[in-house]
Amino acid sequence: MAITEEQKGFIKRVGDLAAADMKKSGILASLTIAQAILESGWGQSGLTVKANALFGIKAGSTWKGKVYSAQTQECYDGVSNTTITALFRAYDSWEESVSDHSALLTGLSRYKAVVGERDYKKACVAIRTAGYATDPTYSDKLINLIDSYGLAAYDSVSAPPAGSNNNAKGAVKMTSTEFISKLQNIVDHYKTLYVMGCFGAPLTAATVQRYCTNDDYNKQAARTAMIKAAANQNPPVFGFDCVCLIKGVLWGWSGDASKTYGGAGYAVNGVPDISADTMITKCTGVSTDFKNIVPGEAVWLSGHIGVYIGGGKVIECTPAFKNCVQVTACLNIGAISGLNGRAWTKHGKLPYITYDSAGNATPPAQQPGKPAGSGNTSAPLSFSVGDVVRFTGNTHYTSANATSGPACKPGTAKVTQIATGTKHPYHLINVSGGGSTVYGWVDAADVQAASGGAAATIKAGSVVKVKAGAKTYTGGSLASFVYSREHVVKEISNDRAVITYGGVVVAAVKVSDLTFIR
Repeated sequence: MAITEEQKGFIKRVGDLAAADMKKSGILASLTIAQAILESGWGQSGLTVKANALFGIKAGSTWKGKVYSAQTQECYDGVSNTTITALFRAYDSWEESVSDHSALLTGLSRYKAVVGERDYKKACVAIRTAGYATDPTYSDKLINLIDSYGLAAYDSVSAPPAGSNNNAKGAVKMTSTEFISKLQNIVDHYKTLYVMGCFGAPLTAATVQRYCTNDDYNKQAARTAMIKAAANQNPPVFGFDCVCLIKGVLWGWSGDASKTYGGAGYAVNGVPDISADTMITKCTGVSTDFKNIVPGEAVWLSGHIGVYIGGGKVIECTPAFKNCVQVTACLNIGAISGLNGRAWTKHGKLPYITYDSAGNATPPAQQPGKPAGSGNTSAPLSFSVGDVVRFTGNTHYTSANATSGPACKPGTAKVTQIATGTKHPYHLINVSGGGSTVYGWVDAADVQAASGGAAATIKAGSVVKVKAGAKTYTGGSLASFVYSREHVVKEISNDRAVITYGGVVVAAVKVSDLTFIR
């Protein structure tokens, strides 16, 4: 569901009040926010504008405060609505309105099933059953709002334990160990795609339409085609960009494909909605010297940001390399065999997490390869199905956990299957003319990035330009306008790449005639 800047601001303002109130009242923040959205029309109703009343609470005989007269609709027979004029409670501030709303629920015994309930769906049903509203669809409307806007993220804000390191909003900070674990979980278990301005939304028909028009980068024909192609897949593809990966995790992203933002809220947990360039300015201990960097720190270069996870590695979301959330080498520390990498400009500690024992040391980046047959199941896997790689081993296996296998020759190969947590996680087949005879499961330590210029970078999904004067694979000429456009690689076979424009196949050309863009 699309969300405007005004709606984001409303959720943030009411969410902070509701989260703080929840610690005192036991009323779920998500329920309070959803009721406020529904009853105040996103803060635009006359009752809210003129009386600071976020909720349509009628002023009964026991109410001694301000009142406001307004028309409202009631459903007495469960079918038809009747318009009446009633007196409603009025307040001096939104904070007072939220506080009174909770006081009403906690003060009446009929709402006892609502107070302290941690399941927002049960709370939404309970408040309707208790007679809060006459609308028979009231519970369904609240649940839909919570699901659509990720409001449950505000329910995770809890009272801080004594001596804890907390952010300005009162939420307990995530530790660097937890933060890295959540990032690695995304790399290992979820399909992702670089989508500008997206902080973890599952790519469905509805969300794709929004993200294809929200930013000039996404509006590029090749990029739009890529985003649309990722829609409604099973398992789903989740969209992130570099800084939205960090914000999404800190905002509560959980990989829930039934939620508009994958379970994340918006600007919650004391983490503001800021750019990559602004985020590095919020960090502490910012330095250009990478000798003392610790896991969990942000790494930055102009317009781009990632997170250092230790061992000379970074997790970043980028359209380069694999076009997704991925593990890369921090070249400031050193290259790592089998990993793409980049040199960063600065690093610093994020103010939104607590640095624990995960951040004590930075081991050398260049990891020695393990001998064939030993497996390498603990390190993050660096390649994806379809990648063309360089196989350096001399043994392949009939299964991913086999203890022995026949000999084969090293050379160029393609990844056709991946089995995480096994002795031999990659299944390779040899590429014609690549010199290898591999056809089976192999050790991760025996798989490295393909060497040889463009072929090492360009893969299916890469955005490329065709070099001037290039020919089609069959020797034919290309139209002159082809050279000025950016194309998307549909597939690569040996030294041949099929390129598309706007989702339509343009030609098959040699990989060596392409220039990698991202």
